[in-house]
Amino acid sequence: MASDSKQATLALMEIAICIAQGVHEISPGATQAMNFAAAKAYNRLKESGDNAAAEILYEFGRALLDRALFPKPDLGGSERPRR
Repeated sequence: MASDSKQATLALMEIAICIAQGVHEISPGATQAMNFAAAKAYNRLKESGDNAAAEILYEFGRALLDRALFPKPDLGGSERPRR
């Protein structure tokens, strides 16, 4: 059962990253806004004691900072990042 939960978490993260990459292609500046929103959600979850959910938001925020996944426009942002 724990393995199923971990797989679901990984799938959810991959889906979120795919959506974020699509948004990033349309508006590269949106990545920063998504990171800010993820940080706010992380803090809210930590304050409520939901550490597992907060950790997922933390990992998502870290992924948003990954330039291999979300390149800056002047560094070849027209190409789709590879995972």
